[in-house]
Amino acid sequence: MRRLLASALLPYARLRNAFSPGLRILMYHRVAQLAAYDQLTVSPERFDQQMQQLAAHKVVSLEVGLQALRAGPLREPLFAVTFDDGYLDNLTEALPILERHRIPATIFVTTQFCDQALSHPRYGDPGAQRLHLDWDEVRRLARTPGITIGSHTRTHPYLPTISDAMAQQEIALSRTEIAEQLHAPVSFFCYPSGDLGPRELALVQQSGYAAAVSVAPGVNRRDADLYQLKRTEITDRDDPAQFRLKLAGAFDPIHRLLHARRTRRFAQKHLKPSASFEATTL
Repeated sequence: MRRLLASALLPYARLRNAFSPGLRILMYHRVAQLAAYDQLTVSPERFDQQMQQLAAHKVVSLEVGLQALRAGPLREPLFAVTFDDGYLDNLTEALPILERHRIPATIFVTTQFCDQALSHPRYGDPGAQRLHLDWDEVRRLARTPGITIGSHTRTHPYLPTISDAMAQQEIALSRTEIAEQLHAPVSFFCYPSGDLGPRELALVQQSGYAAAVSVAPGVNRRDADLYQLKRTEITDRDDPAQFRLKLAGAFDPIHRLLHARRTRRFAQKHLKPSASFEATTL
């Protein structure tokens, strides 16, 4: 049903892109072959297929894309690729495909995941199989042409539920920790679960980041708020036809409605003091 509706909206989306092109930031998490479907995981085969399609477009780093937005109206649609959480498969599976298709990407890491002190709770106890990048691997990625490392906090909390002091640590200290590990500045931030409020916006700006990405769907044009950049989630179910619709923005109106519903439900569920911590201790 959603694909049929998006297909009907495709002519409008193409017209909008022709007259007012923007920067579309694609959101990925994992690239791995799992036994069952996982919304945050794209198989290597599907990812390769998607990157081959994407390479036919103008793909830029997040930094270059934002520079273009600041410079004035874009002449053509631009695309950027991002990954959240800092999974090991970003290095072992995604990187070779990105390099083969010459596609830059930004990887947002959670510092205590890199310390191997915590793990994303979605995948339970990883046991002997490591889930996240360690710091040596993050440094290797940072040295790779086309790869940028950004911050995704220290422990991946639901930021709106924690104290001011904790929120400042999660946002500011994570930037410092990554910069110390990489001996390089950290310009970009990613809100865990994409959830934020006025306090989080202010803290990100005060911490010295140049921009931040959310999970709000859509494309970014010249008037975009650089600290609430929109992204387009990509999944393993995005076959060539559906991926094409997403790149064109034909799903955007549908995704905006779904995002508004999800935001209300997520806030109702998590706006409690007990929900201030989201990571699994190893």
